[in-house]
Amino acid sequence: MLITSPVRKAVPDDMPELMEMCRELHIENAQFPMNEEKVVDMLQRAFNGKGAVIGVLGPTGKIEGSILLLINSWWYTDSWCLEEIFSYVRPAYRKSTNAKELITFGKRCSDELGIPLVIGVVSNERTRAKVGLYTRQLSEPSGAYFIYGKTLKQDAKTA
Repeated sequence: MLITSPVRKAVPDDMPELMEMCRELHIENAQFPMNEEKVVDMLQRAFNGKGAVIGVLGPTGKIEGSILLLINSWWYTDSWCLEEIFSYVRPAYRKSTNAKELITFGKRCSDELGIPLVIGVVSNERTRAKVGLYTRQLSEPSGAYFIYGKTLKQDAKTA
């Protein structure tokens, strides 16, 4: 089954806006301080053909949302998966199908590569609603995510 999506592959000219979006995402959902150099390195993996892809909604200069997917294998296996690093829709564009379109892009990449898509919700805002969306678009969740210890969100916002 062919899955179509209005999401396009990011191009290097999208980099400044993608960095701006990563800062927005960090402010909204960060658990730890942001290291911009590491973020740049991760985004560059997609532009340099190093096992990552970035999907974006909208033209360069007016990106509404994006998803970063990494071809990875987990610590205990040699099997590959497509791991979602982030999926983010800017607040002005959330009353749309953009989040669904980003998930559809991830599913299409998974189908094309023939490897499973691993996607989750790590969020500080509207977590239950996001889990509901992902459940409707993908399937029942496989596990949960918890953080024990000091909450670093305030530190992350000021870093």
